[in-house]
Amino acid sequence: HYGFRKSVPIAFGISLSDVLMVLLFLTVLSGVEMSSVLHNVYVATIGGVIMAVMGIYTFRRKAQDAEDTGSAIKFDSTATKWYYVAGQGFLLNFFNPLIWLYWFSLISVVQGALSESRLGMVMLFGGVLIATLSLDILKCRLASLLHRILTAKVIMWINKGTGILLFGFAVYLVVSMILFQTHPETQNNNNDPTKMVEKVFKATDSIS
Repeated sequence: HYGFRKSVPIAFGISLSDVLMVLLFLTVLSGVEMSSVLHNVYVATIGGVIMAVMGIYTFRRKAQDAEDTGSAIKFDSTATKWYYVAGQGFLLNFFNPLIWLYWFSLISVVQGALSESRLGMVMLFGGVLIATLSLDILKCRLASLLHRILTAKVIMWINKGTGILLFGFAVYLVVSMILFQTHPETQNNNNDPTKMVEKVFKATDSIS
């Protein structure tokens, strides 16, 4: 809808939320048992509601009208504020409990392996964050090229499909937390993301 220059702020919004999560985990939340918090049904519900709202918004969103619905879509010519687009990326990423769980699992393992090397921690997470931002910018670039082959009608159906997927994932997120992950201490350690990442590190060490 917006083209590359107007849509790339969403990548920076996502990256900002990632940076904030990493800093929180390494500082004020370093002594908090985050596994229980992230598996809390209320946390999952908040994240699910945010995603459900985004899903409904996307489902109802219309493609920019073209003179002929069979022609390529046109980029939105309105002056969309960059902070509005960045805010969408920030909120969608920041209020997703699974993203928090991802960073929590990764940081838990890395802190154990690199606890004596602050420089190693900085280099590792700096590299991961830069790589993530670069991939998101690339996705924005690729998405901006699609307007040449997609029509307004196709975009409308893509919006509806994406909205349904977001809403469905929001429901799945809440239901799965309620039914299976409300009490993480009762779960098999094989399903613990932290244990899974530890296995990968151990396998890598054994190979080397």
